[in-house]
Amino acid sequence: MAIHYYASQENVACGRTGSKLSSTQDVTQVSCKLCLRTVEKGATEPVRKTPTLAELRAEAKAAKAALAAAEMSKAAPTLPPRAEWQQRLEQLPGKNRIPRGVVRQTFI
Repeated sequence: MAIHYYASQENVACGRTGSKLSSTQDVTQVSCKLCLRTVEKGATEPVRKTPTLAELRAEAKAAKAALAAAEMSKAAPTLPPRAEWQQRLEQLPGKNRIPRGVVRQTFI
């Protein structure tokens, strides 16, 4: 008669049921091969060192959301396009970059 391994009183590792099953929590006394395999499998569970694709996608999505939130929070009041263009031209080097208005230019 085989001796089974149990983690709790109701469940035997190999899945068998019955009131007359002999079972123990001491792994050295277990003789049921299915129970032994189950115990060994649980003990030698491989440790993942690399993240899964789903975890990588979730991290990228969170980073993208955080970046968008940061941009929305620091968004300054926008200038009208004409004023923005004048500001860009004023920042360029040289005297010929100042906005001239609607009067015709004579010299650049």
